[in-house]
Amino acid sequence: MTPLSPALTQSFAVAAAELGFCSAAWLFTEAVAAEGGDAKVRVLRDLLGRTYPVLDAVCVAWLAGERKARTEPGAVCNALQGAKAVIVVGFESLFLDALLPTLRDKAIHLLVQSRVDSEAWDRILSNYDHRVRSLDLIDVQRLAGSQTAILCLLYGANEHSVHVPPAWLRLFGDDVRAQYRSFIGWDVLHQPMYVYPRWLIEVPRSDFTRIV
Repeated sequence: MTPLSPALTQSFAVAAAELGFCSAAWLFTEAVAAEGGDAKVRVLRDLLGRTYPVLDAVCVAWLAGERKARTEPGAVCNALQGAKAVIVVGFESLFLDALLPTLRDKAIHLLVQSRVDSEAWDRILSNYDHRVRSLDLIDVQRLAGSQTAILCLLYGANEHSVHVPPAWLRLFGDDVRAQYRSFIGWDVLHQPMYVYPRWLIEVPRSDFTRIV
């Protein structure tokens, strides 16, 4: 079996930083499968799955017969009804691209607190032509109120806990729980993670008003 291209494996970290872990994982899994089928997907999992648990889980989903990310935004849109502004914690290009057209009546703000550098955030935001605005932790309080909802991207929710981007811990706490309309979690992975979820933080489900 021909090994995967070194350039492909070396580029995953860059793609994950600018697309999101789950979006990049689906992109790479689809590309690898197109080249070499399930056998190459297994190679991809063996090479990178230990380092990137979300990619590992997506490879497992692919090998089980799932062929695309579940980006349907309907339930998330319903959960955000009544809000005039939405603060998004975490970034996943596939999912935000699917959601934005359903939220035309809402102001969208992306919390730019993560391992992504400032230039990468500028590139990410430029793709949305001012439809999505950046927001840092200093300014986030100016949007507090009953008309603002928080939407956090989750990975692998289970009965008791969920995995969130580190930025969630910088935003959420008892002192902010009553300051916003709702705290919605969107599980973009829909799969358990079989490898220790490095890069992510485990928090209780009770942090959220609703999990989709």
